[in-house]
Amino acid sequence: MSIPLGLIGVIFGFLISNKSLSFLAMIGIIGLAGVIVNTSIVLVDFIDELQKKGMDKYEALVKAASGRFRPIILTTFTTMAGLIPTAYSIGGSDPVLIPMTLALAWGLGFGTIGALIFIPTIFSIGYDIRDRIRNLRKKNIT
Repeated sequence: MSIPLGLIGVIFGFLISNKSLSFLAMIGIIGLAGVIVNTSIVLVDFIDELQKKGMDKYEALVKAASGRFRPIILTTFTTMAGLIPTAYSIGGSDPVLIPMTLALAWGLGFGTIGALIFIPTIFSIGYDIRDRIRNLRKKNIT
């Protein structure tokens, strides 16, 4: 679910920067997918860990999102801070690296914020659907 959010960030970043998507940008998007999925995995793993400890499913979503917010944001911002100078040719210009770093930086920013908001939301919706299906099955059995 977080990869499409990263793609929105890439499109937004390229529009703002007045650059065109190229093959090298697509390579950056492939790298971006791996980084964003890692962020989501960290969040999902923490949600599962809290639920295994006996925490209520909705409370676990809130606790996981708030508990992992700071480490995820700090990691994202430091990575973006390292990519932005290359993406915008600060200190030199490399036509090969610019599209890749631009895609990574903008996609990472949008994808991470999106993951912190949408992953718990999607889990919550999934829990609600699962509970309704269980309730319907119970009604049909009795």
